[in-house]
Amino acid sequence: MQRTGRIAHRTTKVAGERVAEGQAVLILLGGANRDPAVFPDPHRFDVTRENAGDHLAFSSGAHFCLGAALARMEGEVGLRALFDRFPDLTLDGAPHRRPTRVLRGYDAMPAHLSPATVDA
Repeated sequence: MQRTGRIAHRTTKVAGERVAEGQAVLILLGGANRDPAVFPDPHRFDVTRENAGDHLAFSSGAHFCLGAALARMEGEVGLRALFDRFPDLTLDGAPHRRPTRVLRGYDAMPAHLSPATVDA
């Protein structure tokens, strides 16, 4: 999910804009997670960056995702298995994003797979 909403509990300012108490605020997570003030080279996929855990995908506080630890573990296990099996994985054409703003992602990502060699 790429968006979430909150209701302001008090009048405040967000990025210089006045938000009145009771006003709904819609947050686009995909944009927030690409803030160059937080992430150097924010469009590059890099799970090893020093502040990789500073993203907003799992929300925070009372709204923090209960499944965050499981999702992180699934991502780590899945990516490790993929790159262990195909260490020379490379793109083989341009990826294509799904035409939706809510559930972002790719519907096509052509890749060239070269299986890992196993020493006998």
